[in-house]
Amino acid sequence: LRRLANRKDLTFYLMKGYGKGKGKGEGGGGGGKGKGFDKGGGKGGGKGKGGRAPQFQAVRDITYAGPPGFNRDTLPSNFVGPITWSGKSTERSRDGEEVTGEFPNRGPDCKGTIGDKVEVVVNMSPVDLTSQQRNQYRVDFEPEVELRRRRSYLVQECLKECGQPISYDGDHLVYAANLINGKKEIVQPVQLSVGGDETQLIQVKLKWTAHQKAALNKQTVMFFCTQFKAAMGAQKDRVCIGGDYFNLNQAEQVSEHMCQLAPGLDCTIYTTQCGPVLNTDLMFKHIRTDTVWDLMQQMQRRPNCSNQQLINTFTHKVVMPSYWDPKKSVIIDNIRFDLSSTDKFNCKGEMISYADYIKKKYGVQNHDLNKKQPMLESTSRTERDRDGNFKVTHFIPSLCHLTGSTDEMKADTYRCRELIKKTAVRPAERIQKIQQNIKEMLSNKDFVAKLQPWGIRMTPDLLRIQARRLPSPAMRNGQSLIQIKEGSESWDIKFEWPQLVAAKFSKWAILTYNQNEELRYFIDQLFRVSRDLKVPLETPKIFDTKGDNRPKAYMDVLKTQVAKLEPDFLMVVVPRNTDEPYKSVKKFLGHEAGIPSQFVTHQNISKDPLLKATKVLVQMNCKLGGAPWTVDLKFQGPTMIIGLDVHHGGDLEHKGGSVAAFVATMNKECTKYYSRTFVVKARQQILEPNTSDQPGLKKLIKDAMEQFKKENKVAPAHIIVYRDGGSEGELEEIYKYETKQLLQGIKEFESKAKLTFFVVLKKIRTRYFMLNPTNDKEVGNPYPGTVVDTAIVNNYIPEFFLVCQHVNQGSATPTKYQKIYDDSSLPANSLQMYTWCASHLYYNWNGTIRTPAVLKYASTLAKFTGQYLRGKEVSAKLHGRLHYL
Repeated sequence: LRRLANRKDLTFYLMKGYGKGKGKGEGGGGGGKGKGFDKGGGKGGGKGKGGRAPQFQAVRDITYAGPPGFNRDTLPSNFVGPITWSGKSTERSRDGEEVTGEFPNRGPDCKGTIGDKVEVVVNMSPVDLTSQQRNQYRVDFEPEVELRRRRSYLVQECLKECGQPISYDGDHLVYAANLINGKKEIVQPVQLSVGGDETQLIQVKLKWTAHQKAALNKQTVMFFCTQFKAAMGAQKDRVCIGGDYFNLNQAEQVSEHMCQLAPGLDCTIYTTQCGPVLNTDLMFKHIRTDTVWDLMQQMQRRPNCSNQQLINTFTHKVVMPSYWDPKKSVIIDNIRFDLSSTDKFNCKGEMISYADYIKKKYGVQNHDLNKKQPMLESTSRTERDRDGNFKVTHFIPSLCHLTGSTDEMKADTYRCRELIKKTAVRPAERIQKIQQNIKEMLSNKDFVAKLQPWGIRMTPDLLRIQARRLPSPAMRNGQSLIQIKEGSESWDIKFEWPQLVAAKFSKWAILTYNQNEELRYFIDQLFRVSRDLKVPLETPKIFDTKGDNRPKAYMDVLKTQVAKLEPDFLMVVVPRNTDEPYKSVKKFLGHEAGIPSQFVTHQNISKDPLLKATKVLVQMNCKLGGAPWTVDLKFQGPTMIIGLDVHHGGDLEHKGGSVAAFVATMNKECTKYYSRTFVVKARQQILEPNTSDQPGLKKLIKDAMEQFKKENKVAPAHIIVYRDGGSEGELEEIYKYETKQLLQGIKEFESKAKLTFFVVLKKIRTRYFMLNPTNDKEVGNPYPGTVVDTAIVNNYIPEFFLVCQHVNQGSATPTKYQKIYDDSSLPANSLQMYTWCASHLYYNWNGTIRTPAVLKYASTLAKFTGQYLRGKEVSAKLHGRLHYL
């Protein structure tokens, strides 16, 4: 060891200390790493870090409530999806079909029993919506009025003497407790000012459409959302930005990065097994403190900065004019370089410059106003001018502040990391602020005045419910069982860690721009690691571009030299991480040559080469058909798991194209995969091919079942599908089209396989936190494997929430699994354990991820194909490889 310790790479590992200690973990979760230098570890050198039990933190003045005793018989008999704050349903159907909210083949509920019971607190509060009945009217305007604020004015003027509370949703619905003036039809002319002294006579027509009973249904939820948004808007300290409400008075200044973070609330109403609940979470709006003009000047100082670059950077971004009160935001659609702030326009018959108009109307004094600035242009989505065209408004850049971030800001990793530290709120602080905000709303007279007349009652108490912690699965590599770290659900790949399945690198090559000392040393480390990982690694053929790192040089060597060798695998060494030659080489190798490849940067292999060699070789092994580990999923018969996802806005030949990915497991260990892609219509969520010559779900599932049968000598008896990329508003579309396609494929394969179809939702507002068993005034992030399948789940569709990942920073977000089709007899315990175990099988991370690995592979494949292959599917040689890992 003393002799080998002279090598810097081994010294690094020795100093890490891989002996197993017997000391108690700091988090109370079990033994951790010791500080002995031998692999046996001896007794270790004191405390280990391995435990990582939840770090509980005290919360002040928090009140909890158990699930309310809601009468289950009064719950809706179909699915009530999420409703927007404006009271509009997010549910959609194809070709204008009626949304029924019915899923007749959804199967039994997902309530399991396995695991240790724990208590959690959820960011949900009970709401009483059903204490008062309503009358619903439809309102129309003749001629049609598009601007919302004008419609609201017309309704208010029409009904100002009706003598009872009126609610208007801003579109075509008006609610009243009783019949308005005892009538079911009302026609009232109202004068509307349309600019200057000009007015227009508008006929406001109301027609009674329904008497809504005091019952929990979709109409009641829609009405609550209408009133809730009106109540949020009535609060003077909250500003609506992009449809959400933020408190600018409590914004935290981040002077180092020239921005401020304004806190806000993200709210959704859900119909659950314990009745209606309000799901409330924190959100933050990023607002620049410097102006758009400042940012434009910074860009213009750079060499070769063009006007088109400025347009690409700022169009479709949301800005906030500083002079508006109350604050509002607008979307920038263009930058007009042919206009400036000193140009004049016709304002009510008077020619006045944009700068003078702002000074006169808003009293703004800004030294940049008289400078020649290009104008920001925004086109209204609703308001029209006198000629019937959508109204165009111009803004001066020095008076506008950007909200959100540009692509350049997002690429600044240091900046993003610093901002995340401020927005990644810990569990105790999160639920404390959530309840504090709810209490502030309920103590606000203007807020209460919008809800109280309708009998709507809210409580600040957060729900306290029971959850379960699922047991960790048995994991193994090519030699023995793997020790999973208690609490963090992670593991180490280190010395003498043989791969479960080792691919043979008998004919592989390296393409590099320079055969320097660092590369030769890295290759030595690959061979050294290969002996410990038990991966057969033959001597590679090295191709050199002679110091030329341009994309053309790589492609020339690739086509003239590498292609003739026809290697089984190619490693490509580049100076740094850039789009090129990555895109060009990947496209050629994937689409034309069918050769799996691994890119490495010289910058990375120069640091900790032994550590990097271990990670790189594990990834190379996976791409060539190997596997580092597996888990015991305990399938009930031959089972195939499928992941489906769609990626939008890739670098496709047609603008805004979208790519769908299909990835299926091919064996019981879930170490072999069958991966395919096809292009769908731009921004389309439903997985329907864009052209008839592309494979759809029906063909892909038949091909996957055929491959499964070749691999296992038997067809799958159970097929479990995890579908990402959808939303709760699209459940019925997915149910009617995608499950139908899969079932037709199964039938045409002449199989009796049973199908279970889950829609997976990651972008949700629901969070739950573990209560300290000895002190319920302390909370922490839940353990990985914590599942919730009662109380807060939907009353109609079987679903469960599951936290798979360990979170070091901020608050954990669970993933929601909604079962919309199930004709199998698989119990809830099995489905939950399959989902949990499959999150351990993502080979690019030594730990659990948020979703089953097959779904992550589908997401990665869809993004890879859209961004780098321009939507073209890879060669058939790669369909059975994780070439995109």
